[in-house]
Amino acid sequence: MTHNFCRLKEKIPEFIDAILPYLCINQNTILMRLLVFAFFIWTSAGPLSAQITAARLALEPVPINAFEDNLENGVPMPSLSWAWASNNACFVEPRRDKFSGLHRLYTTEIPPYSTMIIRLIPDNSRDEISLYAYSGGGGALPPELASCVSCEADFKSDRPFASGRDRMGPNREVELRAVNRGYPVTIGVAGANGLDTGAYRLEVEIVSRR
Repeated sequence: MTHNFCRLKEKIPEFIDAILPYLCINQNTILMRLLVFAFFIWTSAGPLSAQITAARLALEPVPINAFEDNLENGVPMPSLSWAWASNNACFVEPRRDKFSGLHRLYTTEIPPYSTMIIRLIPDNSRDEISLYAYSGGGGALPPELASCVSCEADFKSDRPFASGRDRMGPNREVELRAVNRGYPVTIGVAGANGLDTGAYRLEVEIVSRR
């Protein structure tokens, strides 16, 4: 088509000369312009979201398994709405700021007839780091968690609870239970108020209920 337009150049009105260069443009120039345009769109969109993954915790047959890690190894959570969905009920929406920082995820299992106690101890007591864990879920990770068997969360409170448990300190603790069957477990460590760094110790204790 371009070749035909060029051959007709002498037979068409002079005003066509103004647009003829665009009709006769070579393919290399078109490709270059497309590449520049695509690069502009890619850079304007910003960096891609980090993929949500989980580290595997291999539990040894000891009273307490301990793991050292840092919140900076986590990733931003694209959405927190899964947490207050009725099928999960990990924490309520007004507490979303307690989980607004980076999230570091882990997976393991809870055996039948047992209680799993998960503790989080920050290296720096001034770091506000929250903790959550759920059983079941079919191996799904947030924010793609549609439902789970049980989900528990712990975060710093501004006032003491009637139970007498210290939720105003830096350490966090949650418990999960299994009866006649075991479940996959996902543990989440999250920075509060946008926190994106902070070393901590994660402890996992399994108590048999047989």
